[in-house]
Amino acid sequence: MATVFELTEHFPTGTTFTWDFGEPSAPGDKKSSATGVHQYCSPGTYTVKVTIQSPLPNTPPLILTERVIIGQLPNIYLGKDTSEVKKTICLGQELVLNAFQKVGRPSYPIEVLWYPKGQTTDTIKVRESGCYSVKITEPQSGCSAEAKMQVEICGETDPNQVLLKAPPAWYFGSSAGVKFENPDNPTPTTGRINVPNGVAVMTDPTNSIIYYTDGQKVFDRDNNPITYTKDPSVLINGDITNSQGVTTMPKTSCKGCQSEYYIFTLKKNAANENQIYYSIVDMKLNKGKGGLSVINQLLSPVPSTERLVASQGGSGFYWLISQDANSNTIRTFKVSDAGISAPTITSPSGSTSLTSSAGYTKISTDWSKMAVVVPGPPTNKLDLFDYDASGDGKPTYLTTLNLGASPPTIYGVEYSQDKKVLYVSMQGDGRAIHSQILQFNISTNNADTILASKKVLLDTVAKIGALQIDPVYNTIIFVAIEGSSTLGKITQTNGLLSSTDTLKRAKYEPNAVTFPTNVTSQLGLPPSIPSPPNPSSPPSIKQSCDGTTFSYKVDKKLCDPMNNDKIVWKIYKTTLDPFPTSTGLTVPLNPAGTLYYSYEGDVMKHKFKDAGKYVITASISNVCVKDFLLDAQEFDIQIMEPLSLKEEYNSICKDNAKVKLDKLPPQKTLTFEWSSKDKTPEIVVPKPGGSYEVVVTDTATGCSVTKKTQVNFLSNEYFFPKKDYFICMDEVNPQTILQIVGNSRDFTFAWTPNSAIISPLNLNYAKINRNGTYQVEIKDADGCLTSSTYAVPDKCEPLIFAPSIFTPNGDGKNDTFNPIPKNPARTQIVNVQIFNRWGEMLFSKQSSNSAELSWDGKFNGQLVPPDTYAWVIQYQSTPENFPEKGIMTMRGAVVVAY
Repeated sequence: MATVFELTEHFPTGTTFTWDFGEPSAPGDKKSSATGVHQYCSPGTYTVKVTIQSPLPNTPPLILTERVIIGQLPNIYLGKDTSEVKKTICLGQELVLNAFQKVGRPSYPIEVLWYPKGQTTDTIKVRESGCYSVKITEPQSGCSAEAKMQVEICGETDPNQVLLKAPPAWYFGSSAGVKFENPDNPTPTTGRINVPNGVAVMTDPTNSIIYYTDGQKVFDRDNNPITYTKDPSVLINGDITNSQGVTTMPKTSCKGCQSEYYIFTLKKNAANENQIYYSIVDMKLNKGKGGLSVINQLLSPVPSTERLVASQGGSGFYWLISQDANSNTIRTFKVSDAGISAPTITSPSGSTSLTSSAGYTKISTDWSKMAVVVPGPPTNKLDLFDYDASGDGKPTYLTTLNLGASPPTIYGVEYSQDKKVLYVSMQGDGRAIHSQILQFNISTNNADTILASKKVLLDTVAKIGALQIDPVYNTIIFVAIEGSSTLGKITQTNGLLSSTDTLKRAKYEPNAVTFPTNVTSQLGLPPSIPSPPNPSSPPSIKQSCDGTTFSYKVDKKLCDPMNNDKIVWKIYKTTLDPFPTSTGLTVPLNPAGTLYYSYEGDVMKHKFKDAGKYVITASISNVCVKDFLLDAQEFDIQIMEPLSLKEEYNSICKDNAKVKLDKLPPQKTLTFEWSSKDKTPEIVVPKPGGSYEVVVTDTATGCSVTKKTQVNFLSNEYFFPKKDYFICMDEVNPQTILQIVGNSRDFTFAWTPNSAIISPLNLNYAKINRNGTYQVEIKDADGCLTSSTYAVPDKCEPLIFAPSIFTPNGDGKNDTFNPIPKNPARTQIVNVQIFNRWGEMLFSKQSSNSAELSWDGKFNGQLVPPDTYAWVIQYQSTPENFPEKGIMTMRGAVVVAY
């Protein structure tokens, strides 16, 4: 760890600093900044020298020296190696932590101090969950080393059993205190400070109060004094007349538990100028009851206003904010495990210089906004800033509100729960000049608009001081009243007084807390600064979705590194019970009547049939616990139905086609990803079309569905391929069908009315019973039209009839074999041949006259004997029917009988 050297005086701009840390063999031995920081490579005694050169001409340099002792301590750790900082044990087991288990105790004198109970032994025995750390110190040099171990009890819901629990509390004014067991109706109590203005409290990760201070004295949660260990009679040097002259925050440690805290104070120098000092509370001291290990160290000699503001920063660090006296310069000190950094200095353009520094600077509870009151006389103003707590800690100036002449004088300020409303206290004199609480709508950054929204919430003869939001839910703003036996409070803080809904307007209640006799509020109330959160938390249920199947798993082992041996899942068709169990467990509402599905396994997969609210529980078993039930979690299930896309789109005449999802689920969190890279529910597809795919995803759940379609651009040949239609009117019931080919789903059909069409006129075919001309019109989904005309002639196939027997006996009846056409107008016989069973041709005649093609049953002038004879007939269609068929042949047999 680097050693930091700070100068106790402030030097003018342009002063140069040259540091020599007395270790010339080490890299980085020379520095040229106002703060000296050096990492010593070896233990020993060193002489540190800094040469300070004034910017004024002919001024000799100032040389300061200091001897320091740098010790060397072992790199201690409490786990099996330096990376193991957490252990899990079963309920009832005991864990022994040894400060020198791995490295061995040094031979020279070493002081050992454990957190949280302040033991001074090399080892401790642990049975409770929480953070344990040990700090070893080499007394001569003051160098120290730390190690910590987070101990978890498997199945224990309280990760901080080792910490004594107490409700959040404030202490302020003249012996006044408030405990927040119920933030809506806090309980009055008494403290041991008597302070007119600023106060500070510190809480642990459970939001239990650790200590409170007025900037001079420090008291624990039980009102016992926390004193300077080297001299209990020495007090912190804070000036209690400052309106915001004390604040506190954690002194974070990368290797130890959160056991040390800074108290920052303002003390006036001989010129009556406020300068910033710090002291350190170490809760390891005094057997875990706490003590001041460092006291009244100068941090900044630059003259400051009456205000010190603490802010949460990012992971592992905080910000201390001050404003220079008679200036608009804001100094931001980063406070981390590396110590207190040199300040970042900003002078926001447009912001106001503080000539009178009473009153408050306030940062919103989400650490995103900052308000600085600028009291008169002559004029009251209010500077508004955006604030970047997780970044560089710099405020960004937004605007200034001119609140008019003083008195009354602006003093307190506080943000509403949603940070869109600002409350300001205007302080009278408690007699003739009234005090007020003003409300402003700050949803915009325009000063005129904000000022136009001003409403008076309270007008009173009492002298109003600080406004402070509650430390539990950040919903109620409490009001300090000088010399009063009560606290006021503002409820429904988000509600504008201009709202037409009177039930939603902010309300002021004068007697929110009533103190015992001789106990009064004064002007100050303590802001809330959170301790670093406990790094441990129980597993939670995580939802994901693959396609339309939901998956559920717990995000980690219940008691790492122990495996989750069994997980039993249950789904309930209900919501969460608004009231937890007596042990604080969140459960389903009416579980007995709403159980929907059960499953055992590491991951539960389920496809829901219906959308709605569902509650899911998981109980885990391992080597330490059986059926440990996690907090139930509620999920809003949205299913991907209805969702449809036509399988095929067909377009007739346009160069593009509109393709869209016909039905969509109701949720508003859908995204669309087409294979064409489009991201809308409807796309336009150009020719020549093709196959298209869309993936529809619900971003709220991760579920997705893929749909495909085929887009076709069609011509008349698609619907009306070349085909000759005809109808034979010789038939008894002549009919034919005119068929339109292809897909009919995307089209409408309209046949021109005709009495010969005996089918409905809106089909993709027409059934007709007469020759003639027929017309049809086709329309697609885009309104494009195409049409076709069908010419259907009267045409019949050529047919002939031949007798199967004849009797050539000369009786004038059936004496010849005489084949004839069915209709001579459509068929013509051109040749007849007769053969006996041995294939001998007995008759052959070719003629265009069918009457000449009859056989009389004779061969060579003699009647043939009775028998069966084969015949071959050739015939053709007349030119009006099917001449293209040419000469056709028909074969058969005839019986000759007598």
